[in-house]
Amino acid sequence: MMLLGEFTCASENGRLSLPAPFRPALERGLTLTRGIEKCLLIFPTAEWQALVQRIRAALPLTSRDGRSFSRLLFAAALACFPDRQGRIPLPANLRQYAAVEGEAVLVGLVSHIEVWNPQRWAEVSARVADESAAVAERLSRYGI
Repeated sequence: MMLLGEFTCASENGRLSLPAPFRPALERGLTLTRGIEKCLLIFPTAEWQALVQRIRAALPLTSRDGRSFSRLLFAAALACFPDRQGRIPLPANLRQYAAVEGEAVLVGLVSHIEVWNPQRWAEVSARVADESAAVAERLSRYGI
């Protein structure tokens, strides 16, 4: 199942309400963690396990950057299941990291979801739109 779309959701009492279109992909479990750009990431369990295996295979313990990246993703990671109302826990450390309080924007990126502070998402989304032609040109070498 692909995770697609942009949704504004409630983030209250330390819980995040998942939009209905995302729930089937996450009902068997998910991992929530820090993202690279001060957002949060949600991976369905199978996608998370595949990512962990790629990181373990590619990043040696002796690499400073590898250790830093692993700390970013794994130290704050939380494996969980949505409750019957489609809510997941949103611990204080992750809320603080992403500045998510009251409302969040969830963005489906095929294999995972980004969770954004609405103001930050507006800024990132505008930048993506402004840079789209230049990014497409740089990525053309990948046959996209």
